Amino acid sequence: MKMSKTIKAGCVFGLIGGIVAMIGLVLFFEAEESAVVTMAVYMLVAVLFFAIAGAFGKHSQWSWKVLMFMDFVTLGIVIGGAVAEYFDVWWAVVEAAIGVILVVISNTSGSRTWLSEPRTA
Repeated sequence: MKMSKTIKAGCVFGLIGGIVAMIGLVLFFEAEESAVVTMAVYMLVAVLFFAIAGAFGKHSQWSWKVLMFMDFVTLGIVIGGAVAEYFDVWWAVVEAAIGVILVVISNTSGSRTWLSEPRTA
């Protein structure tokens, strides 16, 4: 199956979410011992967004259910980080918006078909 624009958009939004989280890590860096948790949350969100981007790749090994689970885990960590004040509120809004876009893209029939088809490496 040829990669559709929806699948490419999912990959792009996953990469953008990871890059935005890494920029947030740099912008809100504090050289204090108490800031370790804050920096870890930013890194965790970046890694999860990059993993979601990989799920839309050509050699993805995830099923659709795993993708949806990871979408909601990432969205939950972003919202939880904002509630616990690890994230700046506006930064969390941007990350949550990207997360919601990824959930919508993941729910399309094209994404389900893409993830259900067997592909060889």
